[in-house]
Amino acid sequence: MDKQKKIIIGAAVGAGLIILFFVGRWWSHRKADREQAARVEQKRIQDEKTVKQAALSLHQLCLYADSIGIDTSRYGTPKKLDKAEIDANLTQVLLEARYGKKPSQLAFNGLKEAVDSSWAKKTEAIQVGSVKASLLAFEPYAKLVGHYNRLRKRVKGNPAASDSLRLIRQTLNFYRYVNRFNPDQFVVVNIPAGELNVFDRSGKRLLPMQVITGKPDRRTPCMTTYIQNIIAYPYWNVPQNIALEEIVPHVKRDVAYLYNQNFQVLDERNREVDPEEVDWDGITETNFPYRIRQASGCENSLGLLKFDLANPLAIYLHDTNSRDLFKLTSDRWRSHGCVRVQKPVELANLVLGEQTFDNEFMNKCLIDQKPRVLKIPKPFPVFITYNIADVDATGKLRFYKDIYGWAK
Repeated sequence: MDKQKKIIIGAAVGAGLIILFFVGRWWSHRKADREQAARVEQKRIQDEKTVKQAALSLHQLCLYADSIGIDTSRYGTPKKLDKAEIDANLTQVLLEARYGKKPSQLAFNGLKEAVDSSWAKKTEAIQVGSVKASLLAFEPYAKLVGHYNRLRKRVKGNPAASDSLRLIRQTLNFYRYVNRFNPDQFVVVNIPAGELNVFDRSGKRLLPMQVITGKPDRRTPCMTTYIQNIIAYPYWNVPQNIALEEIVPHVKRDVAYLYNQNFQVLDERNREVDPEEVDWDGITETNFPYRIRQASGCENSLGLLKFDLANPLAIYLHDTNSRDLFKLTSDRWRSHGCVRVQKPVELANLVLGEQTFDNEFMNKCLIDQKPRVLKIPKPFPVFITYNIADVDATGKLRFYKDIYGWAK
């Protein structure tokens, strides 16, 4: 009987231990499941909080983008909150807020872009306030943003204000577009204003001046390019269309026109040809095996200094032999397409980084000079643009005449 009791007790103890083992395992798994569920819930809450914070950042950034003239309708918070989509929209808004879009009238882009796309992908660290500060560092841009927001308050039921806002948005986008090239100093030629300004990074105007650009039928193209070098006493190599349309008709009437204007006739090998030996009556648009060049000197249409721009359109900045036009007329749109500058000596010295020319250079007018190429320390960025709305040197909002009809 004792032996049977011992067997029963042992079996009971063993069964108890087995039960305790399985109960322990069950309890352990249940605890682990609870802990896992808690971690999942905590992560869900954290993810939801992160998504909501990202959505808030996007909303705040879009409000700011609206205030600087960016159409944010395509960047709004998605109905179904998705972190990846929100981050993608954040990145796109930031990129446009800093670098703008390619201007619609741009005919040539010869500058290498320096866009820091990684800056816009750090969405977790985005602080709208710091973004505002960095983007408003360029003073003319900041002033124009101020005028834009002032006019936004009047736009309701006011078509004129709405059109003004559209023109300001175009100029704001241009200033943002300049950031793609990260220039220390750069030239801006604004065709409607008839002005050239050299800016530094802060937006300080280092050398404002008037310019004369292309006539409405010979428009100066918009471009981003750079000054490659400066040429003292340049030749004017007359474009073929100008030679055929404007010079040849004069020569057919009187060959002396060439001598009076210091024009030379060159053959395809760049050798000078005696104008008296040319059959001018036989010259046509399809039969003109020559090139016309104006000799250097004070009577040269390019004046005494030419700023050679990198572009395939034969557009450059230059001095002029008609400097009085800057004083005698307000018509700033009368060239064949190139840009005549009011202060060529000052611009040349600034680009060269040293006092290479003095004020007397423009008055010496040496004869029989060959063109002299001056190398510059590094390419100097030039933006030829068409901004109807802009701020002047005092920060006042100005609207210029749409001389080419491009703003419609």
